[in-house]
Order: sequence, then structure tokens, then C-alpha cells
Amino acid sequence: MADNKRKTPIYLIDTQSDFYRPLGLRLGICISTAAWAGLEAWHRQPFWSVIAIACAIYCTYVLLLTYKAPEPVAPRPPDPEDDEEQPGDGDARS
Repeated sequence: MADNKRKTPIYLIDTQSDFYRPLGLRLGICISTAAWAGLEAWHRQPFWSVIAIACAIYCTYVLLLTYKAPEPVAPRPPDPEDDEEQPGDGDARS
């Protein structure tokens, strides 16, 4: 069998995206899923309450407890070939 020790775990939330970098956004997601779980429990919906609690626990674990900000990507140096004007790149109103 293949060696699977070097594989990265699969997450339902892509934590390597810059979208999840702000702490306020991550807190908002966790709070809203916990509020959803509370709402389902308030309305005595046990099935949806359990699902919402599981979502809240998962979001809290992934977005707050084990979150590591993605490494900033260094900007690519400009390519001198990109500066050359390509055919059709000129002013469209010619």
C-alpha cells in the first residue's frame, strides 16, 4: 500500500484561503452556527439541533482552535515579456 503519512488532512473548510484570515469573520461563523443550534433546540427539533451542534463544534475546532493563517505568497517579479504589446491589446476605439 502507498504511504499515506504525508497526506494533508481533508477539511470541509478551506483554511488556506485568505477569506478566513480575519478573526472577526471566523468568530461570526462560529457564533452564527451556535445560534442556529440554539434556535433548533428552542424549537424542539432534535435532528436538526444535533446537526447544527455538530456544525458549530466543527467550525469552532477548525476556525478557532487549530487555525493557522496561510503563509503570505511573495509577489511574482514582473516578466519583461509581459510588457511587450501583443496584437489586439491596443485601444479598442481605434
